[in-house]
Amino acid sequence: MPDVASSSFTFYTSSNLMELTGQKARHLKEFVEILKIIDGASIFCHTHQAFREFHFAKGIFTNDFAYWAAEAIQEEDLAERLASVDIRDFVDIRSLRERLIEIIEDYLGEKNEIRIAPRGKEFHFCKSISIASRTSHEVWTLSEFRDALKKVGDRSLFYHFFDARLRLERSTNDFSNWIESSLGKPDLAGKIEKLDPYLFTLDGIRERMMELIDEELRSESIDEMLKDRTLGVISKMKAARDILSKIFRKKKEDK
Repeated sequence: MPDVASSSFTFYTSSNLMELTGQKARHLKEFVEILKIIDGASIFCHTHQAFREFHFAKGIFTNDFAYWAAEAIQEEDLAERLASVDIRDFVDIRSLRERLIEIIEDYLGEKNEIRIAPRGKEFHFCKSISIASRTSHEVWTLSEFRDALKKVGDRSLFYHFFDARLRLERSTNDFSNWIESSLGKPDLAGKIEKLDPYLFTLDGIRERMMELIDEELRSESIDEMLKDRTLGVISKMKAARDILSKIFRKKKEDK
């Protein structure tokens, strides 16, 4: 029998409404001052949106800030520093904001000249409003989870794998959290948690998760088979012991 979770997992999906904040920057000094006060939804939008709206990161620049630094103001070194920020290391927008500000201010301290973006290439700060909705997929076992994972869309995957860290404010995703806390499988949960979004597309993350789950299900099947065989051997040994016991008892009675 498959392990049944202590609580079910329900897949959600989300829709994003994008809007301009009215804030724009022509150069890094303006940019960092706006970054200090801009709505956290804007920072989330510009650091996570590439993973949601595209099935790949945009070249080596995994966030909009790095992309603008390289393309609009030709600050390649800064772009690389901003691109190196791993969003998995942050469980709240405040700490992510502080890290981005630190990188830019350190860079400005090294520069004598401030480059200005050409007209039309200013950085326009946007923000996104996420609206989550429940899907029809509610699961209780790992096998059911695997089947549902194959069916849900990329936006559901993004919601549970990326949004979750900031929503839960801890270094995990919804999938790993449920697999460990409700199914009691910390090893599998840890393997999923370690999946690197910079190395995989959303579809790649889905495929790798399914591979890890398949490995776990095969291991469960082998364990169950060995358990059945062991119980069978024990049962046969018990039956043989009972037969021998009856034989010895009968011989004793015959004497």
